[in-house]
Amino acid sequence: MEEDILHRNPTIVVPFDGVCDTSRCQDIFVYLRPESNGVAVESALMKGVSKIPNWQKTVNLVYLANLPGDFLNEKGVVEEHYNTRIKFARKGKSLFTPYMKDVFTGFYKIPFTDAKIIGAYNAMLLLGLNEDELFKLWVDLDDMLIINGQTIKKIGQYYVVNSDIPSILNKNNKETDIAVMIFRTVLWGKDFYNVILKMTEVLLEENILHSESQFSHVFHYSKGPFEQILDAVGFLYDSKGNHLPLDRIRFFNFLLDKGLSVKEIDHFIKQPLLQFRKEDGSLEEKSIFQVTKDLSYEDSWKIIQSASAQVLLK
Repeated sequence: MEEDILHRNPTIVVPFDGVCDTSRCQDIFVYLRPESNGVAVESALMKGVSKIPNWQKTVNLVYLANLPGDFLNEKGVVEEHYNTRIKFARKGKSLFTPYMKDVFTGFYKIPFTDAKIIGAYNAMLLLGLNEDELFKLWVDLDDMLIINGQTIKKIGQYYVVNSDIPSILNKNNKETDIAVMIFRTVLWGKDFYNVILKMTEVLLEENILHSESQFSHVFHYSKGPFEQILDAVGFLYDSKGNHLPLDRIRFFNFLLDKGLSVKEIDHFIKQPLLQFRKEDGSLEEKSIFQVTKDLSYEDSWKIIQSASAQVLLK
């Protein structure tokens, strides 16, 4: 019984040393997928960084930690990180907003009410597949749609929502550790994406990644300012397992300076769907993580100010 309540604490190799000291820089999380965790992958990523001209002046490793699976499991980190996608994987059709219904109908050319839309967990039962089999089931691009950060795949007569989620949760268990890195950089958007491409080149050269695979199968990185906060919520700890204060993350501080409260920022992270009014008067919805991808802090602030409403999911 005692073993069930004990967990290993994080191993901090490079302690996080605080916020950026210049208005130009940002802290980007990179963490390794459980199935790819290891020193070889960490080394390959650092080799990729070193291929960037003058990399010592533009990209620095400011945090490196190994987070044990049992620690993450007890904290519910992965569940919180994929909170919205898990909701859709479990509830499927019932969570679709009016906007999502219209986009679905327009893409698949079938009335929403007639479509057999199911969450991933129900799909495993109906299709007789396990988590990995459902995850690895490929479909043509014409049969796949992404709305508000949710992936829909047409599989036979069914439209399956977030088919990858059961596999992700299954792989992130108490026996799988995750390595987390934070790169402090003055590079933004496409410039930092070039760093990701250099990392990918080394992964391919060292046969860690295969040509038919995507780098996202090996590691995740923060693709925008709000993802930086989301990643900090899940993966920023000290060696005793205490969560480091979010106000050490620069974009979090930026939003506080703009007048948002801690509660309001948390609400954006947990309810990320925003509604926008287009020039023709119609409405569209986008995830806050999607709409601020690769944007600067100022541009991300302008985006959330331009939103007409926040879409709340039960």
